This record gives sequence, structure tokens and C-alpha cells, in this order.
Amino acid sequence: MSAQLTPLASRNNHPQIVPNEEEDILNFLLEVRAELAKLKQNRTQFLNAKQVQITYQSVLTKVRELDEIRKNSLTTPAKTATTLIHDSQLHNRVDSVLDDVFQLLSLCFLTVGMKNSAPATYSSLSTVQCLLEHLNESRMFTMHDLRPIKERLDEIQEIVEKSSYRNDEFNDSALVGLSKQEHELIEIENERTRNRIEEDLLVRAKLQFCIEQFNQMESRLEKINPNLSSIVDKLYHIRRGLLSLASPTNDTLSKSDNNHIASTNHNVSDKSHKELVLLKMKKQLVEIESQRDENGYYKSLETNKVEMEGQGIVNKLVDDCNDLINDLSHTQNGNIITDPYLQQIYKNLIDIKTNLANLMVTRRWTLRETDLFSYQKKLAEIDSLRVNGKFKSATSDAKGQSIILYLLRRCYAIIYKLLESSEPISESLQSIHTQLSTVRRCLMTLKRLGGVTDIKELYPYQMKLASLDELRIDGKFYDANGDIPEGQGILNAMLAECFDMVHELKCDAEAYSSSENATPINTDKEDSSLNLKSLNINDKLDGSLNSDDEGKNGLSNRPQQFARDLGVHSMNSDEEEDNDLNDEDM
Repeated sequence: MSAQLTPLASRNNHPQIVPNEEEDILNFLLEVRAELAKLKQNRTQFLNAKQVQITYQSVLTKVRELDEIRKNSLTTPAKTATTLIHDSQLHNRVDSVLDDVFQLLSLCFLTVGMKNSAPATYSSLSTVQCLLEHLNESRMFTMHDLRPIKERLDEIQEIVEKSSYRNDEFNDSALVGLSKQEHELIEIENERTRNRIEEDLLVRAKLQFCIEQFNQMESRLEKINPNLSSIVDKLYHIRRGLLSLASPTNDTLSKSDNNHIASTNHNVSDKSHKELVLLKMKKQLVEIESQRDENGYYKSLETNKVEMEGQGIVNKLVDDCNDLINDLSHTQNGNIITDPYLQQIYKNLIDIKTNLANLMVTRRWTLRETDLFSYQKKLAEIDSLRVNGKFKSATSDAKGQSIILYLLRRCYAIIYKLLESSEPISESLQSIHTQLSTVRRCLMTLKRLGGVTDIKELYPYQMKLASLDELRIDGKFYDANGDIPEGQGILNAMLAECFDMVHELKCDAEAYSSSENATPINTDKEDSSLNLKSLNINDKLDGSLNSDDEGKNGLSNRPQQFARDLGVHSMNSDEEEDNDLNDEDM
């Protein structure tokens, strides 16, 4: 059993005094953190997977030393199958800096495409831990909120099991009778195996902490009769909508909303939009409250009968929704939070949420996973301002506290989704992946619209695929350093799929051309309309696809141009996908 870990929200409350025997390790970790921060900010070159691995191994070696120091300092010897890193009793500044280093390294592993490795899960586990802690404090959650977290914990557990060390992986007795060079190679391998043991203990301890926290929350879930589930779901939807209305991004209305409002009434303001949404939610809440019987119990929407299991949570949700509606209806100058101490925190969280929401839309083109560290640190700093779960305030502003906690949880949830949306592809191959994704979407659109009538319409796609295929050497994509980055399987599969779709479209076009020559042309309006749509799409794409330089040396310029020229359709698809993601709260 691992040592009890420290809850993230309370870590800054622990003494930061560092024992003398841990000073050298602290200095080493500070240097590593500074070096990783420089690498994170350097956009002129891609992260090197080998360098990330070397840094990670050196950190693990120091972590083993730290763990050994702490175990030796105990009056009662600790078990070898445990780790005292991040232990709640021994937590100090070394643990805080080490957590930063592991967070950065974890994001580096994601950036180089090693998503399915044990160290890459550290950042996800930290975010899951934050989500669980905040959900637990809110006391307003259902299995609907916990289910995706449980699924992710199961995925991480599977990754950890696959990465787990084997007890027979090293044997010191095997070093007898070997040459000096062979001895050094085996010793290096044994050192890495010992590091893997420490890695396994660390990740398992963090994973176990999250699983135990999840199980505690699951055991406290109030039982809800299935016949009341529809009412509970509607109330959660209303509550989330009201909280979202109280914590908008800086650009509250989407472009589509702005265009719609501008075309119908130029005088409709953001305030009027909020009032309309608020009125709609108020009507929905009134409809639900009309389901009470003469004793005040809620009746099922399906059976029109009273079910006692779940009445408590329904009443709590209705009260919360009424309080939020009342607060939103009496805002002063559009500010729902009037406490001066809380207003600045609220503003900072709105800025963070806005930036993260923008990343959800543009992540394929602008997101580097290591960028998320800055947001994680800002959120951790804000979280650490709480005392006994509450932010300092001049008044007892309960609604302000709940809205800020909701904003914190939303920011953590968006970071969680950004981490989960990361592809196991190195950033050095992301430009190729983006191009292939766009070509694939365009070809799928052509198939959906009925294909093409002329083989020439496929030339731009064939040329682009050929140029990408030429980037491979012996079936592999290489980076600028001559290394083989992560993501080869995905890219090769996408390339093969695109070639197959082009071949199918070509065969269909040839068959159509043959049948057209054999029989009179039937000028059907629907077919002509379909073909016009197809032609319009290709007219837009022809110039951009043909304008790219097809040589290997043009790779640095092609991705941006191709993403800009072909990204219109893919951006719309991503926006629809991200809207669905943002609607679901954790």
C-alpha cells in the first residue's frame, strides 16, 4: 500500500522547509525545471524525444535517492514496495518542485507523441485529481459526471500495467565475467530498470489515490429512482446553463450568434441575449416545479407517480437553480460577483477559461501540450488562495464562492479534454497529420456528395498525397534530425486510406463516364445540383493544392499554407465537435 498522498488543494499549506540532506536534490530539480521551461518556450525547434527520455531518467535517479533518504530517516523502516514522494507527512518544497518537473516532463512526453507511456499519464492524473476534489467539494455530482473520469482511470491503469517492470528484468550476478564495455551497458540497463520500479511506484500511488477518491465519491452518491432520472437530468442541464451564463468567456457570443443577431436586430445587446436565455431557463424550471404533488414531492415525468428515492437531490437542484436565477436577475452593472476580493479572481478565471476555450477550437494548429503547464500553474495558484475551501472575501458572498469554484472546475475540465484529445503523434509530424486529416475530410465529403464526374477533379488530391508520400523513406517519416518520431502507424494508415478513397472515386468516375457514353445523358436536377456542389468544393481547393511546392525541402512552408487554404471545412467540423465537448461538464 502506498503512502498517503497530499491533496493538491492543500499542498501550499504544508511547511516548505527543506532538510539539509535534500538540498542537493532540490537544487538539481530547480535546474531541471528551468531547463524544461526554456525548452517549452522555444518554438524554433521541435522537442527531441531522446533528450526528453535522458532528462526523465536523470530525474528518476534523483527521485530514488530522495526516496531512500526519506526511508532511512524514519524510525520505523518503510516497506520497499512503497514510495514516500508526495507523502502528506513529509511534504516540503522539494515535493512541490518535483511535481512541477513531473508535470512538465509528462507534457513533454505528450508533445513527442508518447501518449501511451506511463510518464505521460502523470499530468492527466493530476488533472483528474483536481476534478475529483472540486466535484467532491461541490457535493453536486451524479454518475453522469463520474463515468468519464472512471473510464479514463481505467485507461491509465491499463497503460501502467503494460509499462510495469518485471521482477526478473535485471540481475546483478549476470555482470560476472563480462568485459568492461558489456559491464557498463548492462549496468545502464539495470539503472533504467530500477528507475522504472520507482516510476511504477510513483504513478501507481497517484493512480491509487485517484481511484480511492473516486470510490469514496461513488459510495456517497444518493440513489435516484430511474423514473426520476429525466427530471434530474433536466435540472442538471438547467444548472449548468445558469452557471455558464454566470461565467461566460470574454467573447460570450459565438460568431454564428453575432451574425444571426446582426441580421435580425442590430440593437440586440449581449444583455438582452442573457435575459432571453435566462427567461427560457426560468420557464423550464417552472415546468419542472409544476410536477409537485399536494405534499411537495416530485412526480415522475413518465409515470406521473411519486418516487421517494431521489427527492432530496431534486429539491437541492431546484433550490440551487432558483438561487442562481435570482442572482442573475439582480446583477449590478452586469457583474454577478460584487465582492471586491472575489472580482479579481473571477476576472482572472474568465481570462483563463477564454484562452482554454479558444485552444479547444484551434488545438490542431496552435496547441503544444507543454503550453498547458502555464495554465495549470495559474489555476494551482488561484486554488491555493482558498482557506478551508473558501476564498478570502469582504462579505459572506456564497454565490460568488460557488461561481468561482465552478469556473475553476470548468478550467480543469477543459485542460482534461485537451490532454485527452492529444494524438499519439510527435509534434514534428503534426503538420503532415494536419494535411492528411484535411485531405481525408475533403475526400469523405466528395464521397458523401456523390463522387466526381471527371477524373481530373481528383488531380489536386492525388498531387498532394503524392507529395506527402514522397516524404517517406523506406515507408517511414523522419524528422529534421534523422530520427523516426512517434505516430508512424497512424500517418501510414491515414495515407493508405486516402489513396484507397481516391482509387474508389476514380473507379466510380470511370464507370460514370462509360455509362454516360453508352446511354443518353439524363439531366436530373438533383444530380446536377449534387455535381455542382462537388465542383464548387474542388474549385476552391484546386488552386491551393496545386500551388504547393512538391519537393521535400518545402515542408516547412507547405503545412501552414495547406492548413490555411484547406482548413475552412475542417475548422467547422472541429467547432461542432468542440461545442459538444464544452456542453458536457465534469
